[in-house]
Amino acid sequence: MHMSTRSGNAETIDWALVGDIGGTNSRFALARDGLLVAESIRSYSTATYGSLAPAVIDYLREQGVKARQGCVAIAGPVAGDEVRLTNSPWQFSIEQTCRELGWSRLQVLNDFEAVGLALPYLQPGQLAPIGPGIALEGHPRVALGPGTGYGATHVISVADRCIALPTEGGHVSIAPANAVELQLCQWLLDQNLQITCENLLSGPGLQHIYRALCAAHGADDRRLTAAEIHRGAIETGDGRCVQTLNVFCDLLGTAARDQALSTLARGGVYIAGGIVRRFIGFLRNSGFRQRFESSQTMHAVLKPIPVYVIKEEYPGLVGAAAQCRLTPTA
Repeated sequence: MHMSTRSGNAETIDWALVGDIGGTNSRFALARDGLLVAESIRSYSTATYGSLAPAVIDYLREQGVKARQGCVAIAGPVAGDEVRLTNSPWQFSIEQTCRELGWSRLQVLNDFEAVGLALPYLQPGQLAPIGPGIALEGHPRVALGPGTGYGATHVISVADRCIALPTEGGHVSIAPANAVELQLCQWLLDQNLQITCENLLSGPGLQHIYRALCAAHGADDRRLTAAEIHRGAIETGDGRCVQTLNVFCDLLGTAARDQALSTLARGGVYIAGGIVRRFIGFLRNSGFRQRFESSQTMHAVLKPIPVYVIKEEYPGLVGAAAQCRLTPTA
């Protein structure tokens, strides 16, 4: 997390702007005292704007309010003043954006860092369990999720504070577990693509799996979008789309297992992102949980770890709002 402050007399700031900027959508809301104002949430196409400041200006004008500070989560690494999104041409200077907006402070988080910060604020009704397990208080947690890209974070508790460690987990390698997944990995290599979580567990990743399965079966590649593959699997029962989504769920189980083992996440695994939330029932009936627990040596460790799909639509905004409360205003 990086933040910028500007000098000046301390003042009481009632409203903070919070944002969650992804490769496809940019979501903004107002926060007060660290709590998200749900009715203020608005979503814009990221491609409509070239950078952060113009989008914020339009949002605040629409809301008819002023803000003097903000916290935004972005889909990409955050280091220093210059911010660049991974799956969008957006880039901006934190200092320059503060000047353009007249703000005293702008904090920038990685998008899954913000999801991790939201975990203490999520209620049971906002979580859908996938299989058995009970979260152990005070133990590490992990959050991960497919969307336009793939994100991940590790979450630890220090005293009374939740700390989310930003990662670039979308760009780590993922291993095949059977002959079908070996063929899929070979297809990625033939396309000059790396065998990473992001290239398999994302909207584009869903398309990659579908195309690889078509190639493996000598079938016509209809170049379906991720949304069309989802509809084909859930609504019409298209065989190739169902197989695609099953492979996706199995690989997600692999990724979740590996991340859980990397921190012994007995506090639970939390799946975020806009993709999985749309097919929770399918995920429960897939091989996800079996793959998650599949380990010749670590099965007894993995079996009690709970996995949840976050049903809350805007966890990144919840986490950004919480960060505003944790950091004093300037």
